Amino acid sequence: MAEKNNIGNFDYQEAHLEYIAERLEHDSEYNNNSYDNPVMKEGDHHYGFELEPKTVEFMRDVMNQLRQLETILREYDLAISGDTCEKTFQERVGIK
Repeated sequence: MAEKNNIGNFDYQEAHLEYIAERLEHDSEYNNNSYDNPVMKEGDHHYGFELEPKTVEFMRDVMNQLRQLETILREYDLAISGDTCEKTFQERVGIK
């Protein structure tokens, strides 16, 4: 049996995928706000890149895929570290 470790198989780097997904969500939310006419929110200027709708929709799909991948990698990490088990991993990520 492989040795278990509790340091995070990916050194917890999978969390960066959520950060990227959040940035894509922000870009999508503020896409239609020009640089010259930003939205003020909590003291920050939020503006978009005025991308075509098909580009925004594609990147929303990427955002969702990143979040799904982050969840899968976190669950895998929990399973191999011994915090859960392979069976739990399979159930949580939908392996039948």
